[in-house]
Amino acid sequence: MRIAIFLLLVLGGFLLAGVSLPGYSMRTRVREATERLRQRAPRKRETAKDYVARIDGVQKESFMNRSRREAQEVFEQTGQRDRFPKMLKVALLTGAGGALLGLLFRNPLLSIVLAVGCYYIPLWLTQFNLYRYNRFINEELETALSLVTTSYTRSNDVLAAVEDNLGHINEPVRGVFAAFCNNVKYVDANAAAQIERMKGALDNKLFSQWCDSLILCQEDHTLRAALAPIVAKFSDQKAQQQENETKMMLPLQRAMMMVGLTVGFIPMLRLANAGWYANLVSTFLGQLAMVATAVISLMTINKAIRLSKPIEYDV
Repeated sequence: MRIAIFLLLVLGGFLLAGVSLPGYSMRTRVREATERLRQRAPRKRETAKDYVARIDGVQKESFMNRSRREAQEVFEQTGQRDRFPKMLKVALLTGAGGALLGLLFRNPLLSIVLAVGCYYIPLWLTQFNLYRYNRFINEELETALSLVTTSYTRSNDVLAAVEDNLGHINEPVRGVFAAFCNNVKYVDANAAAQIERMKGALDNKLFSQWCDSLILCQEDHTLRAALAPIVAKFSDQKAQQQENETKMMLPLQRAMMMVGLTVGFIPMLRLANAGWYANLVSTFLGQLAMVATAVISLMTINKAIRLSKPIEYDV
């Protein structure tokens, strides 16, 4: 027995020192054995989402990187790119608040979980900023396109129709039409080309349809009748959004209600039974339960926010 232990110690010393055994290296054996186990291990089945991402050349990214990227894209789409660094500062403050809350319970692991989760909550909530911005753009476009369409139907002059109504159009839609007028008057008098350029200024399907119809009207003025039905689609889209807005917010409302009840149970437990509260915040199993509750609550909030994103209707 002593000889076997001695041989194992000697062999371990050789391996730690990087000394290869004569003829065949132990490291090679371990490497080959690991390779055989890896080949025999069952491969993870590729989902349809993973297959589409691989075909499109989309690289997988971590949950944290995706959250930051989506928040940054929201600020870029809404023309508020300079506010993204401020949002990161707010996220740092909320993360620090979560860490302090965990330390108040003398739970270092809970402090880490709350610091990370509270940091990303403001980034998740930026998705609603995009929804409010798109709704505001739709309302402004409905007003602007209705005015311009009415004037253009009467005068057959798209430049005059836009100039006559610039005073009644609000930003950021006003800037798009003002740029169109300046380009037609001072850069290129080709109205069709400038309308095509104007179409890319706003990421809106109905606005793109209206611009396409307006381009066709430059060649055939009898097609003016097609502009009004496109403008009317804004009202249909708004009615559909309002009808389903309450249903879309139900996941977030219910999730926040459940999280509030779960978190509110902790101070209630302290008032109801001090011994149970002490077990919850002082024992290892109690602290582990609080950590698990925090993780599940944060995951629930994130999933509810994603489910509450508005539906884009194609009318």
